[in-house]
Amino acid sequence: MSSDIPHWNAFQFVIICVYTCFLSFIQSPNGGLSVVAVYISLLVLGVPAIFVQLKLGGYLQTSMVSMFTKFFPIWKGLGFMALIDLYMMLVTYAPLVAQMGTYAFIAISEDDYLWGKCDKVQHMAKKDEMCSLTTPERVGDQLIPRRPEEIFYLREFLQMSDSIEDMGGFPHWRFNELAHKAEMSLMPVTLAIVWVLVALVVGFGARLCGWVLFLLGPAAVGCLLTVLGYGFHHLDNKHAVTYLKNLYVFKDSDDDYILTIWTKNFKFFTYTFPLWSAICCTMGKLCGRSRKLRNLTWLMLFIVFVLVSQLPNFAMAPYLGNLYDKNKGYIRYSYGLGRLMWQMPAAFTDLQVPNVYALVFFLSAFLFWFMFLCVGTLTIVDNIVDAIKKNLSCQPCNRITVSIFVTFFVTISALGIGSLQTMQVGHYVFLLITQSMDKLRYPYIFLMGVGLLVVYVKQNFGLIERIVMGCWFSVSCIVCSAIWQYNLYEEWDKHSNRVFYDELSRTPHTYFPGQEWTWVSWSLAAFPYVGIILGVVHACFSACHSDTVVDEETTSTSCCRKLCCGTSQRVREQTGDDFAPPPLLPSEPSAPPYMYSYMENGGQGRGDDHYHLDHYKLDYDPSESEPLTQHDRSTRI
Repeated sequence: MSSDIPHWNAFQFVIICVYTCFLSFIQSPNGGLSVVAVYISLLVLGVPAIFVQLKLGGYLQTSMVSMFTKFFPIWKGLGFMALIDLYMMLVTYAPLVAQMGTYAFIAISEDDYLWGKCDKVQHMAKKDEMCSLTTPERVGDQLIPRRPEEIFYLREFLQMSDSIEDMGGFPHWRFNELAHKAEMSLMPVTLAIVWVLVALVVGFGARLCGWVLFLLGPAAVGCLLTVLGYGFHHLDNKHAVTYLKNLYVFKDSDDDYILTIWTKNFKFFTYTFPLWSAICCTMGKLCGRSRKLRNLTWLMLFIVFVLVSQLPNFAMAPYLGNLYDKNKGYIRYSYGLGRLMWQMPAAFTDLQVPNVYALVFFLSAFLFWFMFLCVGTLTIVDNIVDAIKKNLSCQPCNRITVSIFVTFFVTISALGIGSLQTMQVGHYVFLLITQSMDKLRYPYIFLMGVGLLVVYVKQNFGLIERIVMGCWFSVSCIVCSAIWQYNLYEEWDKHSNRVFYDELSRTPHTYFPGQEWTWVSWSLAAFPYVGIILGVVHACFSACHSDTVVDEETTSTSCCRKLCCGTSQRVREQTGDDFAPPPLLPSEPSAPPYMYSYMENGGQGRGDDHYHLDHYKLDYDPSESEPLTQHDRSTRI
């Protein structure tokens, strides 16, 4: 298939963008100010960022690392850093995807929900925990009442250890006969299945991956709409509206925590929307070089995110609203992972929802998160393949072979590292990594913004566009970086930036024990910056060992120019329908070939070096108009 045909068309791009709602399953707004923070940030700060990144990817037809390598070589380390940061996100979130897929099968494993029976989970609870479906009338001072779904998730499914210092082993499930008879833990197996599916989707190239995601997108949305329709049709809508008001209506307490609420929801917006990552450049590249499409992809992504970002909250509203009303004072509002993994199962049990709808709900969550894993893995693989494409032949099969090999390496390494989260200490590892990724994000955003701005202004776009979008992009970069810096200072004032437990942990302590875990957190936060060091070293080595440097006087000047300026050639504006222009020549001939002397080069006769155009004839000349050479004095006509 011709390489001129884009891997994705506009319709595929729109469908694939629905994955951006994946984080809404485990993070929800907490008042009207939260929603305003997300959508104002999207309009003011998100539009210029995605516009520049998508347009550069489509215009240059290259990924972020290759883009910096060509136009700003010393900044290629930012591309490496972006890939490392994305890789850490994939490794961290993949075990959650495996949990969602497993819960979909647990929902239909028996006629009655396994997770909703106290007689089946009471023996799993700790000594100080008591299983109860409703608010108990009398509770001892030493007992903590909990729903069976919560006990099932924490004590049976995760088998969570008491602290991060207690590694434990891999959980061995006992909730049904098949899991109990298994001679090995099934949790790592589910994670391996997820990564095998990702490898099969991504390994054979972006074109096949695009078609698979094109099918998964409508399936995920359809499953979620099915759950939403059943909830609003069969359950009490009054309680659903009450729950939605709690999420989206302004509260009096918002005025006291404006900056805190704003920064918290800006973090959610940054992670769920491909704002400052390598994803946008790759998605723009895969849509082709069409001028119309690359100027509209940002608008498509913007509209899709607005439409689908809150869809999971609306789908869960009738179930959680009725659950909270039925269990007032017993089940508290949750805005994190617990809302998905035990409160929604509790709603299915309490409201006697048919098992098939629980299956469809967790299947929809699995598909959205799986699409994110595929898009992220495809971005990493595409960047690596682009970086080594000079060593590949022009055969498409060779590129696919390399893509399969790179995908295999990425998925196997992610599986090995992510297996730590399938252990009993896995939830604490999840908290450690996710909180560490927030710490040093502000310099990463600022440096990436500088690099993308330099590449953008060097292109042959309209002057007014470059001025307006360049200024807007600069403001977006500075403000985003400042918000993340303020978030760091705020957390530092509160708890010296220690890692804290969440609502699922419920330990007597608030923070991880020992100062050493704080240093581990900072080390994880600084780890992506290793990519900058590697990029600078590689760029300096490449520039200073180039064959074009011929004397010592110009060595340092040439190296600095190559490091900071890259290539001086511009990509010509193309609509995607015309033939590519001929390449720029290193030196144009000063006269027609027949004007050169036959006695040059020391009387050795006329050589091919005098005919500069002949070296480029196969790049742009059709066979019927091949230029004349000293060996061929006639045309083929």
